[in-house]
Amino acid sequence: MRVGSLAVFSTILLWAGCGYVGPVLPPSPEIPIAIANLSVMERGDQIVIEFSTPPRTTDNLPIKGFSKVDLAIGPDVRPFDFERWATDAQHYDLAPPPPSDPDAPQAVSMSKTLPVEDFVGKRIAAAVRTAVKKNDHYSSWSNRVVLDVVPPLQAPKPRAEATAKGILLSWPPEGAELEYRIARKGPSETAPVEIGTSSAPDYLDTTAQYDTPYEYLVTAFKGRVESVPSKPVDLTAKDVFPPSIPASISALAGPGSVEVSWQRSPEPDLKGYYVYRSVNGAPFTRVESLLTVPTYSDRDVQHGKTYRYVISAIDQKGNESEKSAPAEVAF
Repeated sequence: MRVGSLAVFSTILLWAGCGYVGPVLPPSPEIPIAIANLSVMERGDQIVIEFSTPPRTTDNLPIKGFSKVDLAIGPDVRPFDFERWATDAQHYDLAPPPPSDPDAPQAVSMSKTLPVEDFVGKRIAAAVRTAVKKNDHYSSWSNRVVLDVVPPLQAPKPRAEATAKGILLSWPPEGAELEYRIARKGPSETAPVEIGTSSAPDYLDTTAQYDTPYEYLVTAFKGRVESVPSKPVDLTAKDVFPPSIPASISALAGPGSVEVSWQRSPEPDLKGYYVYRSVNGAPFTRVESLLTVPTYSDRDVQHGKTYRYVISAIDQKGNESEKSAPAEVAF
């Protein structure tokens, strides 16, 4: 074999014995994904800023740790330009969160509070960005949040009272165009749970149960400005409220009886009814033991007499209603 052929043959063998490496990739720029869940609100005398750091870079590599978390707050300039705004904004260098597991990177929740008094009367814009390795490798700015900062809203001062329809909360109004958020903690709950809102300075909790201790808190709010929650107000409502008075009483004379009927009472804790009778204008006396249905057949009657009937309702706690309007029949 000639020398030239031997060299070519050797080269082919060398290529055949090696794996293909492929093109050399450039190093990762290590730029984090932009934060998209920044929230800013006024709560009491504090501006509350919350967001989550991204778990990965723009080229989908896990972020082990951050070198910078840059929060900026400045005037909301119009037209808005991030570069010009960031130059004039005040920057807050937040402590980065602890390093995460590179095999299972997770978003980390962060928060920052600032005193309202530094911003009252101003329309501010806030945004945040992060960096991994160098200051010039910041992520893009997060979503921009604009907030009109007003004097702090005062916490409501609620009182609670039991009514026949539920527990009624009421408080002095804290200002015009405010709404109120109501939270309740029952005996089986570890923290208050929001149960409703109101645009008026009162709220009726129709889901409350008698003989159950509750703790209520009320927060005033308007948009993204809110007060701190009120001091807790406690109440264990006792059922001292009788059912509604029975209505639509009728009395009809039959061949050997007077048939009395009335409208069924709507209360869920209804136990039954009492029937009271008057003969020829005499005082009313109860004529039957407790009835569970809204009808009564009076067979103790005599021809030539006039009978009048009134009905009362009674609940499971023994609360008896006022007596109904009378129904009269001549037998």
